[in-house]
Amino acid sequence: MPDVKQLRRGYRSALRDRQAAATRHAVLGAARELFLAQGYGATTVDQIAERAGVSKPTVFTAVGNKQAVLAAVRDVALAGDDLPVTIAEREPFQAVVAEPDPCRAVVLMAGHLADLWGRYAPIREVLRGAASSGEPALRELWDLSEQQRLTAARRFVATLAGKGPLRDELDHDTAHHIAEEVGLPARADAWVTQAKALTAEAE
Repeated sequence: MPDVKQLRRGYRSALRDRQAAATRHAVLGAARELFLAQGYGATTVDQIAERAGVSKPTVFTAVGNKQAVLAAVRDVALAGDDLPVTIAEREPFQAVVAEPDPCRAVVLMAGHLADLWGRYAPIREVLRGAASSGEPALRELWDLSEQQRLTAARRFVATLAGKGPLRDELDHDTAHHIAEEVGLPARADAWVTQAKALTAEAE
């Protein structure tokens, strides 16, 4: 016979976890709105708490200080949710890895980047402005973000190279540079168009 007390404890624990996740979601959503509307510097933890409908201490408990909140908003913007799964482990990039045809892989990657930058580009500008404030932690977060972008570009080139040789005029360094450039938000839409045209030609 199941232990009723243990079942109740498990239920209460699961309920607390759901409530904590809902609170964190509200805080991050409120923070994103405020950061986009008025910038990082003009946004206070009090404002975030008020918009999220929670107390100021709850913001610190659910996420952390304002720098931690921006870092978490950035992570959600990049990944699309708050789950502890890296972008490389997620389905969109794994679909690129699994696709045997290089042209189709480029199209998949272009679609993935278009979605990612649609979420992240506005927050990237908030982070860029925050990093210029002189706070070392914010500068480190900006540097980390840019390094991750370059690493992702190199990972994509390595993935493509594994599907077949690069074009004759392309060495790996040149391919890395191209991937880094088209991986910027201003280039994502153009890359989608070009990648689809390339696939149509290949077919």
